Amino acid sequence: MPNRGRALYVAALLLGLALLQVGAQVLQVHAGFRPFAQPPVRVPYSWDMFAIRLDRCVIGWDPPLEMDGERVARWHDRLPLLEFDTVFNDADWYEAAAARGCAYRKEARTAAMLKCFRSNGEVHELGFDCP
Repeated sequence: MPNRGRALYVAALLLGLALLQVGAQVLQVHAGFRPFAQPPVRVPYSWDMFAIRLDRCVIGWDPPLEMDGERVARWHDRLPLLEFDTVFNDADWYEAAAARGCAYRKEARTAAMLKCFRSNGEVHELGFDCP
């Protein structure tokens, strides 16, 4: 009998969570959301309630930097193969990381390059000479 009680508890919990999510979806439709036509409006208990918008950037240096005896041409080169890149909220943080990487340059003239995909859908490219 105890297993049946656990099963009912889990079923009731999942049903409650599903009802909250369906209710949030209904609120989004009432707020003007139309699938594939207009982005959703954030409402309480929706899946993206705690989501934040992120900018993603690819950082590179030309010529490559020298870090711990390895050549690093891109930010991703310094991470293990299966690791994710570091994620910042804003492209300005990526730019600051690229500038900090310039401290490892061996060449007198090294350029840092960024290609950013902003949370609003824009693509932004930036390049600067390391100070």
